[in-house]
Amino acid sequence: MGLRNRTLLTEERCFFITTTCYQHLPLLNDLACFNILFDSFKFYNEKYKAKLLAYVLMNNHIHFIIFFEVETRLIEYMRDFKKFTSLKLREHIQTQQVELVQSIGYEHRTQHFKIWTDRYDDVYLYTRDVCETKIEYIHTNPVRAGLVSDPLDYPFSSAAFYEGKRRKSQLMHYRDIF
Repeated sequence: MGLRNRTLLTEERCFFITTTCYQHLPLLNDLACFNILFDSFKFYNEKYKAKLLAYVLMNNHIHFIIFFEVETRLIEYMRDFKKFTSLKLREHIQTQQVELVQSIGYEHRTQHFKIWTDRYDDVYLYTRDVCETKIEYIHTNPVRAGLVSDPLDYPFSSAAFYEGKRRKSQLMHYRDIF
């Protein structure tokens, strides 16, 4: 994954990230897929000394806010996260969602399948207000998609954490850094 004019924000620590499934396909469509992502967040957050501040997992994309506690290694984090989850999600799709297997077929050099788009979007969060705006955007994503009428009803989001209704050890409250 090339940098494509990506600036190396090494002093900044907090980012809003969006990454999308290949061709916007609904590849993340069951609990097993979401568990793969949760487990991967846990592993890579420990490896790169990062914390999730907010997230939403949709069927064809994910948004999350990540804070690097020591050293910003966003490029490495995203490379590893997407590579590992691609392998695990492909394995799941091949065994449980056979109808999607042909959709993820992709031939380029040694690559034979594709789960994520090549790129991801990142926005540096430089103030508390900007962070709050992005968290609101994340939490209302399932409402805008017509999946729920209240963000608290969507189980694959950090909205309930911020209302004190769910505790996730992976999450850090944004007020702890802003």
